[in-house]
Amino acid sequence: MAEAQKHMNRKIYIATQELSLVEYCPHMDDKSHYECWQDPTTQDGYNYKMCDSLEEFCERPTRSRWLAVILRKEDNQPLGIVSLSPEGSPPDLAIMLYKPYRGQGYGTNAFSLASKYCFEAFGFDSLYAGCYETNEISRKMLKACGFVPNPDGDSHETHYITGKPIIQHDYVLYKQT
Repeated sequence: MAEAQKHMNRKIYIATQELSLVEYCPHMDDKSHYECWQDPTTQDGYNYKMCDSLEEFCERPTRSRWLAVILRKEDNQPLGIVSLSPEGSPPDLAIMLYKPYRGQGYGTNAFSLASKYCFEAFGFDSLYAGCYETNEISRKMLKACGFVPNPDGDSHETHYITGKPIIQHDYVLYKQT
C-alpha cells in the first residue's frame, strides 16, 4: 500500500479544504512523533528532554484525552500532531509540527481547526494553551488563532537544561456564542 494511501483509511475528526485532523494510529505515527521529540527545538518548545528509546516511547500509554495527526489533504502527508491534555486537567491544547512543515502556516491552520473540534466534540467553554517566553512563533500562532492572555497569569517554571527560571505565557480561547 502506498504511503499516502494508508493515511486515507483513518477516522477524520474535522477537515478543511487544506487539512484534516485524523485518528492517531501508533503503528503508523509513533516513529514520526518520536523523531519530532528528538529535535532540540521541539524539546525547547515543551521544556522537556525526551530520553526514551523508540521502543520505550512506543510502549508508553498515551495520556492525552485526544490525539490527532495533521494531514495535508493534497497528498495525505502527515505534518505533525495536535493533542489535548489528559482527563481531569484543564483542556490544554498543544501542537507539534514536523520540522519540514514549520513556518508555512500549517500550525495556525491546524491549531484553529483543533480548537474548533475541541469546542464541538467536548463541549468546552474555554481552551488553554501556552508557549515559553522565547517562542515568539508560537505566541504569534496563538494570537492568530484568537487566544488571549490568560487572566490568571503566566506559569513560572525551571528550564529543563539550564535550571534557570523560565516563564510560560498562558493563553485562553473562549467559545464563541
